[in-house]
Amino acid sequence: MIDSFIEKDILRRVKITYVLYECRQVKIGELANNMNVSFNTIKKDCHKIASTLENELTSYSISRSQLTFNFKPTTICYDLVRKLYSDSLFLKVCYRCLLADSYTSIAEEEFISVTKVFNLKKKAERYFRQALGSNSNTKIAFENKLKVRYIYLALWMRGIGINELENDPLFLKSEQVAHDLSVLLKNRFSKKSLHYLQYAVFMTLKRNDQLSIDNETINFLKTGIIFNSIKACFSRQGFEIDDENTAFISFVYKNLPYNPENYQLIEVDYQYYRNRLIKRYPPVVELIRNFESAFEMNLLGEIEFEKPLMDLVYTTTLGINEFLLNQYYFTDCKDCVIRDKISKIIRTWLKDKISENITMSESIILQFCHLVMPILKKGEKKKIPIIIVSKDEYSHMLFRKNISKIISENYFFISDEIYYSIDEIPELFFNINCFIVCERCLLNQERKDTLPISINHLTSDLKNISNYIFTCVLTK
Repeated sequence: MIDSFIEKDILRRVKITYVLYECRQVKIGELANNMNVSFNTIKKDCHKIASTLENELTSYSISRSQLTFNFKPTTICYDLVRKLYSDSLFLKVCYRCLLADSYTSIAEEEFISVTKVFNLKKKAERYFRQALGSNSNTKIAFENKLKVRYIYLALWMRGIGINELENDPLFLKSEQVAHDLSVLLKNRFSKKSLHYLQYAVFMTLKRNDQLSIDNETINFLKTGIIFNSIKACFSRQGFEIDDENTAFISFVYKNLPYNPENYQLIEVDYQYYRNRLIKRYPPVVELIRNFESAFEMNLLGEIEFEKPLMDLVYTTTLGINEFLLNQYYFTDCKDCVIRDKISKIIRTWLKDKISENITMSESIILQFCHLVMPILKKGEKKKIPIIIVSKDEYSHMLFRKNISKIISENYFFISDEIYYSIDEIPELFFNINCFIVCERCLLNQERKDTLPISINHLTSDLKNISNYIFTCVLTK
């Protein structure tokens, strides 16, 4: 949500930096097409990126058609994007408004006009109204303390206002609580995840807010490992927190990647949350069935699909998704159809089963697509051609109609070309995965790469063809 308000040039640079960090070498045309901007805009952005991140680069080149950026081995992508976000005047004004500080001083600090600062404040208010909603007096609902905390997290994770936190003794305590939790739950946090959790813990220690979290959600969380582990870690550091604040940190933790010591713990974690979410909540199973129907494949019970789906459902239904610092991913043009299909399935399900008011940003959809695209693309198998060789058009018509009844159109198609001799078939078809069905009278000798058929033995021949094709497909 917040990304739709951040300055477009800064957001572009963040997206480009994610791609450069992952790929190191990128074609300018691909970026321009994905971001719907010109070549020159991409080049201009990359020169700005190189200038801002020069201390993190070993070398870079911006040629006529290609970008090459080499980062220092110790460089973390999170640090790079946080530097880029720190140039956002919109984010700075948002932070001043949250703190109820004077935002007009930014004009002198950033050498911009008071009019521009005033316009940024109006923009910040629009964001707050969209993120927090309005109260009964039609004013921004700043009394929604839970979502206000999410906004603080969104700003801190983008490097806004963090210098003030480091001098607070509670900030060091919050780092220790976050570290204890990682040890207790055997999670090797990345720097980004550790910061996110630390900021959430710090806010809990610093602010005495009444959080509006319903009892049903809290009772559900109490039956889990994370809720009770958080309580234990706070107690170990001499702090006691109420159930609502424990639930808040549970929301944040559940969004973080689980990086255990071995793969078996990933399996255990998956099965644990699968029992808690999928088996207890039929709407989630219905969502999986919707995907199965759309992509014509079995997905229920597939860990590589269910795990990212469960994370998406958790963070979306708990209302935290729109406030996260998500990594950006690009999809190839050929994958755009799959992306749009995924987006439609999720948005329809949220509207029908959860709430019409839940929104979902581009970055959330792209991140989910990036994780599940490999398994969903497996369902897009190329259809296997079936070639028919017959003595005349009537035989072709008869064989074609009968063969079409025994094959699945999802996996096979019958070629429209009519061949009247084996010799007419292009050599290509003998070197690819296909099936050749030839009228028996046209076969001078048996060939292992052809399936015989005749009108006189049509029933038995169709049975043999069906068994052969089924066996070949099943054993591949």
